[in-house]
Amino acid sequence: MNIPAWSTTFLEPVLAFALVTIGFSIYHFVSISTGVKSKYISKFGKERGNTRFLWMTRYLGAMTIGVLPAILLLVITGKSLEDYGVAFKNHGLSLAWIGGLACIIIPMNFFNSKKEKNLAFYPNVREKEWTKKMVATNAFSWVAYLFGYELMFRGLLLFATVPLLGEWPAIILNAAIYALVHVPKNLEETIGAIPLGVILCLITLTTGTIWVAFFVHITLALSNFFFSLKHHPEMKVI
Repeated sequence: MNIPAWSTTFLEPVLAFALVTIGFSIYHFVSISTGVKSKYISKFGKERGNTRFLWMTRYLGAMTIGVLPAILLLVITGKSLEDYGVAFKNHGLSLAWIGGLACIIIPMNFFNSKKEKNLAFYPNVREKEWTKKMVATNAFSWVAYLFGYELMFRGLLLFATVPLLGEWPAIILNAAIYALVHVPKNLEETIGAIPLGVILCLITLTTGTIWVAFFVHITLALSNFFFSLKHHPEMKVI
């Protein structure tokens, strides 16, 4: 058996794949851990314990999926955050993409959030009475989680694989992995993640920044959260 030759050009994409695999696995298995969840429930009660457990997993995901892998990749490769799309540039084009997609996402979520199937799952926090502080905390936990998410997928993973694979293979591979991490949710979100993943990768490469993908993802998550909270018949803000 001939062992394939190693090249230093493989290091960056291999690290990116290894880090997303490890980071997402840590997040996923903690998020489904009945043992960890039971500790929160025993400390805070069933309803509030579930809420705090969910918020904890989002912050954990932000760190293990995005922030910590970014630090490791930057230290090992010697590159900068700008090399992975964490840069402020092409402002006009970026704002046009964010505004245009928001005009599609917000009305779509407004009508979709009323559906019984959506309300059965969203908002993820299932408490009946929400304080303003809870609303703010839930929104912020989404922002933190999605920053780590986009930092990995449209940042580290995409920009690390383009030089080796080329743009389209890197985009398709990125969208495929992005869809796979949605499998634990449901079939609809898994299928929807494919075109969304392709679009966000294309936007990221044409603008050179992850911020469009980040703000589009925030718009998607927060508009669904706010509308679902508003339309849920058993929930109210006090």
